[in-house]
Amino acid sequence: MSVNSAEHHYAHAALRHYNDGVFLHDSARLPNADYHYGFAVECALKSLLLRFTPATMDPKKPGGLPSKSPWVKDPATGKASHSYSHLPWVATDVALLTHGRSATRLSAALGGLTAFNTWSVDDRYRDGSNVAEGEVQRRRTVAEDILRLHEQALITGRLP
Repeated sequence: MSVNSAEHHYAHAALRHYNDGVFLHDSARLPNADYHYGFAVECALKSLLLRFTPATMDPKKPGGLPSKSPWVKDPATGKASHSYSHLPWVATDVALLTHGRSATRLSAALGGLTAFNTWSVDDRYRDGSNVAEGEVQRRRTVAEDILRLHEQALITGRLP
């Protein structure tokens, strides 16, 4: 993996955001911890998408600039059929991009993504009063699970 590749940057950003989330969570700074757990999961998933699925960072238009987030091309039209920007994502949308036994195991691992159904990147602009300790702890656990899956995939070169 090239150190200039999007996969590399997403992988390292996932760990950085997770570690920041733990630091903030342990300091009882729940809104910011929650924010970082979401970004950790988002970055790890983007890294996995780029490594193990047809997702790409290629320009969406010929001669255009590289995409800012992974996307998948519709084989019939050649246009973007799915873009992966910010959570929440539907876990089945991600799992459908893989094939065979990996798809089943990936779907099972991604089941915890429902913890992020109410997470929003826009929460960074809110006062944080809607963030509950139980919800942050659940998202931390899911982030840990996704990061373990990500690490295993990096080591073995395949999805679990």
